[in-house]
Amino acid sequence: MAAEAKQELLIGVLREQGSCRLRVSGTSMLPTLWPGETVLVEARPLAEIEVGDIALYQRDRRLILHRVVSASPGSVLVTLGDSMPQVDPWVPTDCVLGVLTGVRRGDQWVRVSRVRSMPSRWAGVVMGHSSWLVRLVLRTRSGFGSALNTKVAAS
Repeated sequence: MAAEAKQELLIGVLREQGSCRLRVSGTSMLPTLWPGETVLVEARPLAEIEVGDIALYQRDRRLILHRVVSASPGSVLVTLGDSMPQVDPWVPTDCVLGVLTGVRRGDQWVRVSRVRSMPSRWAGVVMGHSSWLVRLVLRTRSGFGSALNTKVAAS
C-alpha cells in the first residue's frame, strides 16, 4: 500500500511540476541504467517522444523505464529493455508518463543517447541471455541483487 501511495505521489509531482527524480531498481536496462542510479524524468507531449527515447510508463501498478523502439502517435509505443531479448507488450500512449532526460553519475547529470553504441548493444544482448552474468556484474560493480525488470522507486 505504501508503494502505491508513493507511486501516485510521484505521478502527481510529474504532472504538476513537469519533472521528477527516480531511483532505478531493476536490471532490464543494463548496461545503460544501473540499479541504484538516480534518473531525471520529464513529462513530454507524445508528439515529441522519439524512437530511442527511454520512456517512463505505468503497467500493472508498476513504473517501468524502457527504450522506445517504435511509436504510433496517439496509439501505442513499442518498448524494449536494453538487456531484454523481446519487446514488451504494446504500451498505450495514455500510460506513458514521461521521458528520461538524464542520469546521475557521480557528481554530474549525464544525458543518455538515443543511439546505443555497438559495445552497449552487445553487452545488452549477452546480459539478456545470461542471468548469472547479470548477477556477477552487479555484485562486482555494486553489490545489488538480480531483479529482472527495470522498476523505479521515488527518491
